[in-house]
Amino acid sequence: MMNRSAGSSGMAPAAIHSILTYVRLLATATLVAVISACAPAATPQPPPEPDPFAALEADAKIMSHRWTAPDGIDLDSPEIQVARGYIESENNYDRTADPATLYPGFKDVAHAYKSPPTPRTGTINHRILEVEPTTHLGRPVTEIHVCDVLMHTAMPTDAGWTRMEIRFYTSLRVQRAHWTAGSPSILDYDNRRPYPTWDVFDGWEVERFTDKRMDEDAPWRICVTGMPEYNFDTPVREQLAAAPVVEPFYPGRNLSR
Repeated sequence: MMNRSAGSSGMAPAAIHSILTYVRLLATATLVAVISACAPAATPQPPPEPDPFAALEADAKIMSHRWTAPDGIDLDSPEIQVARGYIESENNYDRTADPATLYPGFKDVAHAYKSPPTPRTGTINHRILEVEPTTHLGRPVTEIHVCDVLMHTAMPTDAGWTRMEIRFYTSLRVQRAHWTAGSPSILDYDNRRPYPTWDVFDGWEVERFTDKRMDEDAPWRICVTGMPEYNFDTPVREQLAAAPVVEPFYPGRNLSR
């Protein structure tokens, strides 16, 4: 006589439980597949836009620009902003050979000559010696004379750091590209940056020229013999134990136009 204690089907309870569990899992998987097939496809997200100022941000941690001028000269006036942007861009490119360290719009007013980089770190002290409104070829211009002192910068070497005592004299002729005056910019003194995030050269033309004055109080003579930031007793080349300090930028820029 057959044993019916396992149920009329003859299957053990454990086997029945396993089958039911399998059926439930299969039904769940089928339902998930159906829902997934009916759901709208996820829209692929575009990669984030690269930061156009990443190179300038990184470079500002390696080299800072500090500007001074005689009383009465506004470092934030449009003409001085143009001159500062021009000279800082040239210095950045000379050290990095990276076009991304040129300020926005520089390529529209000047040509950056490709050359091997001359790495430096530290602080460049720029001194505006004279600002002279005048005329050139019948047009109003502003002639700006600047002395750049690099004695607080150094080059990395295998032995550490080599300070190169050097200074440059630059004369720039800045004039509006059009006769009409542009709209004034609104200065935001609470949010200064070490570089401009907008085109400071927009609406301007910049020309280098040779300042031929040689009298004792001429800007060129002051840069060569009378700069207070320049120590004439310091050796032209000197090995340093550490890199020069990157001083806080001054005055920096951040304009809302």
